[in-house]
Amino acid sequence: MNTLSKAIIAAFVLGGTISTANAAGVITNITATDLSGGTFDSGVIGADRTLDIDKTFTSINPISLTFTVAHAAGTGNPYSVVEDVLNNTGQTWTDFHYSIIEPDRGQGVVFTQFNAGSTFADFTLDGSSGPRNLNFTGTLLDGQTANASFNLSPFDPGAGNTTTFTLTQVPTIPEPETYAMLLAGLLLMGGIAKRKSNKQ
Repeated sequence: MNTLSKAIIAAFVLGGTISTANAAGVITNITATDLSGGTFDSGVIGADRTLDIDKTFTSINPISLTFTVAHAAGTGNPYSVVEDVLNNTGQTWTDFHYSIIEPDRGQGVVFTQFNAGSTFADFTLDGSSGPRNLNFTGTLLDGQTANASFNLSPFDPGAGNTTTFTLTQVPTIPEPETYAMLLAGLLLMGGIAKRKSNKQ
């Protein structure tokens, strides 16, 4: 094999390496696969790799969004996501959870910089959060909206292919037992205070 042939082969190999290194997964569509009576607005999928999403919960059942990802040239990741989440459930929330589910191939879609860059209104990000789960603790009253922000890094499915992943979101409320214990505690404290005042 002469020097020219080797140079041509090396150029093809290097060119392929460069194009692969500059490939990225691009989110092309978002659909709601489970609204549980709520509403979803996909908002804007920005060319600058931003997502602007609005959703309304009318029950505490999960809302699941399915993201379609295609192959594109460029560096791409991560996507910067902002959300407005409206609590229309008639109940106060005490937690809010995000979970990434990858139904095909488990390629490694993650929340990037989840410890530093993931927020949900006045909620606190729990230590149990990880690259595929964001768990927040706080309070969101009925009728109020919480603003969330986080970064997503989708997987590149390769030229000519598409893939999907699901982002499931669910609020939680205090269990009835919690309210019962709180009421029992308040009654006990009230009884103690009444006894003290009667003794005096």
